[in-house]
Parts: sequence; C-alpha cells; structure tokens
Amino acid sequence: MKKRVLLRKVMAIIASICVVMGVLPVWSASAYDNKPGTPSITVKMVNDTDVKVTIGKTSNVDFYEVWVTSDCGYMGYKNENVRSPYKYNDYNPGNYINAAKVEKDGTAVRSVTVKNLTKRKVSVKVRGVKYSYYHDGSFGGYYGDYSKAKIVTVKSLKTGYKTSYNFSKAKKGDIIKFGSYEQDYPVNGKDPIEWIVLDKRKDGLLVMSKYALDCLPYNTEFVDTTWAECTLREWLNKKFYNAAFNSVEKKMIRSAAVKNEDNPVRSTEGEKDTKDKVFLLSLSEIVNTKYGFDSDKSAYDINRRCAPTDYAVAQGAWHSSSYVTTDNIGACWWWLRSPGARGEYATGVSYSGCVRVDGDVNNYYDTVRPVLLINLKS
Repeated sequence: MKKRVLLRKVMAIIASICVVMGVLPVWSASAYDNKPGTPSITVKMVNDTDVKVTIGKTSNVDFYEVWVTSDCGYMGYKNENVRSPYKYNDYNPGNYINAAKVEKDGTAVRSVTVKNLTKRKVSVKVRGVKYSYYHDGSFGGYYGDYSKAKIVTVKSLKTGYKTSYNFSKAKKGDIIKFGSYEQDYPVNGKDPIEWIVLDKRKDGLLVMSKYALDCLPYNTEFVDTTWAECTLREWLNKKFYNAAFNSVEKKMIRSAAVKNEDNPVRSTEGEKDTKDKVFLLSLSEIVNTKYGFDSDKSAYDINRRCAPTDYAVAQGAWHSSSYVTTDNIGACWWWLRSPGARGEYATGVSYSGCVRVDGDVNNYYDTVRPVLLINLKS
C-alpha cells in the first residue's frame, strides 16, 4: 500500500513538472469546476424565412452556439447521432449545423437571427460554452448541455439560383454560376455555386465546383467500399442534388455514364460503372492535362489545390495556409471517387495538390467538390 501511495506521489510530481515545462496541456480548473448552464431560448419567425433566437441569461457562459436543422441533409454515422468534425462527441447533435456564435455581453439581450432557412420545419438548439485555455495559451472550450429543441415552421422554400441560363458561350477554364448552396459561416442563406468548366463537348459542359462545398466522409463506416456503394455518392445524388438545384436546374443536369476504373497503382477494384447526376473526379481524370492538371500524381499541382468554403470549415474541413490555391487561399483535402490502395481506402487530393491513395473512407475532415455534366441544349 505504501509503495502505491509513493508511486502516485511520484507520478503527480512528474506530471506537474511536465505541465510547468509545457510538455503536457492542461485545462483551466474553472472549466471543470463550473459547467456552463443550460440556456433557455425563445424562437420565432421574423418573416417567411428568418428565425430569431433569443437566449436567456445563463450561468458560467462566455458565448453561445446556435444550432439549426441542416438544410443540406445529414449522412449520419452507424450507431451514432453525431456530426463531424467531432464525430465521437455526444455534444454534437445529428442532423443539425452550427449556425451562429453569440457572444455574451453583460446584461444585453442575447439574440441572433438565422436567415434564409429552406426547410419547412426548423428545429433550434443552443448550448453555452465556457472559455478555457491550454497551458501553452491556446484556446479550448468547455461545453454545456443543449437547450430543449424549439421547432418552428418556415412559410416558404427558397431553392436554386436562377430560372434561366445560357452557357452556349462558356469555354474551357471559365467560371460559371449554377445552383446554390450554403457557403458562409455563420450561415446566412444559400449562395450561387461557382463551377470551373473542365471541358466543353457535344453532350454539355463538364464542370467541377471551384470550392469544396461541404465536409463528409467517403463512407460512414470503415469497411471495403466502392464508389457505387459509398454513402457519399448517395448524399451527392439525393441530399446535395435536392438542396442545391431548383426544378429548372435539375432539368439541365445530364445523367453521366461514370466509369469506375481499378486503382492503376495497387489494382484495387473499382467494380461496376454507374450513372450519376452528381459525381466526383477519378484518379485518371485528376492527372488529365486536358483538364488543366499535372500528369504526375505526385506533383504539388496548384491547379489541383482547393479552398474550402467557410461553411465547409465549420463542418470540420481541415485546411492549411502552408499550401495556397491560385486565389492565394489555404487549401484543403478533397475526395476523388476512385478506390485507394486497399478496399477501405479512397483516393483524394491533399493540401499540396498531390494525389493520395491511402485515405480512410470514414475520414471526417475531407471535403467534397461535386462534378456535373450540364446539358447545353436545355
């Protein structure tokens, strides 16, 4: 018994020395001792599409996070009701997005208006956050419980960008606007999606989003999977497709015959081909000089680099200022549709613009750049 007590004392002394030397991080004691209170909220429609959330004064809170039901859909994780970026954190509610941050300001009214919601039924939750700091001075936060969800009915739906398009003069390399998707944080309503014209051919324009629009895993489970079977394909062709395009825009999107080749480096099988309204580039396409990319998959190709939207970052996208895009914006990792070095891997593009083949299919920090074939004859 005495040896155990002595051992605990020695370990405590070592840990204290490590903290002082900055070897181990430590949270401030106050964050543990004083859990943020659960806020009371009132929710009401300001107009047909905007919701005002008013937050009651709450103990031990430095700021509030306002979460609303996602307009863009939610993929979900097996046996988990959580959302990236913290997919193992019970404090993140499934089917919600972090819509706004509200600073506590003395006794002032704590309120925020979430604008341009497009779901018929909108559920709202709020939680308080207490500032806390690591020993090295970096910021952390300690989260309280969510308020009870409040549900309101949005009177009108807003989808799409325009109801008339003419892309007959568009050429390879142009940037066009087509459809709309949330791209800001805090969220403030959908924005026109910018697309890079990769190719112009008889059956239409092959386009890829200029920015990474969202942050999702290739597949929600870490298992052998292919493009035909993965959950990201389903999300793109259902939830994203319905969230981003109105009826006119949908008629202009062709069903593309998508070839799913084997991985040429490791011979991992791509299996069956598919027909998709929305898809991703393949490994062979991302080294196609016709589309403006370097033919060497290992090259740090700036034309392959992509910046995430603020919304994608809020959903967990990792990005780096060490590698920048042609617009001088920090780049992120983004998915390709081809299989990786093993069945539970998928290919993708890294910050630097080189192609990787070892991305776990359930990585929750990789982003999505949708690809479409737009019919010029519509």
